[in-house]
Amino acid sequence: MECELCGKKADHLKKVKIDGAVMAVCSNCEKFGTPIENYRNKPVVRSATPTTSTSIPVQPLFIAKPKPTRKFKKETDIDELEIVPDFAALIRESREKTGLTQDEFAAKIKEKRTSIAAIERGSLKPDIKTARKIELFLKIKIVEKF
Repeated sequence: MECELCGKKADHLKKVKIDGAVMAVCSNCEKFGTPIENYRNKPVVRSATPTTSTSIPVQPLFIAKPKPTRKFKKETDIDELEIVPDFAALIRESREKTGLTQDEFAAKIKEKRTSIAAIERGSLKPDIKTARKIELFLKIKIVEKF
């Protein structure tokens, strides 16, 4: 007879449970599982935390509170905002003063690098939400009321 785990020929095989599978194994491999006789006679104990080394630890569930969003006082307020004409130069100069690359800056404000590059070239005008993130991070003013 062959061990189902290592494949060695053995005169006597024992049945053990390894990761939920019942296998016939040799005496060298039986240490990797729980003998079937012991497994079936074990009392069933349910606990909040796992007790075996092969089980996955249970993580407590935390529910985060939603972050408050910045809301404008009136819906029409957002329509009265616009981006300053020289936004591209302002953003690039401020970013370079901080010593950040476009990649690093994009990661900090959670935007794509390609979007930041296009904004700094002036080929993409940022929306108000993105412009506000840029303003807060670089401490500049690129959104104004008209």
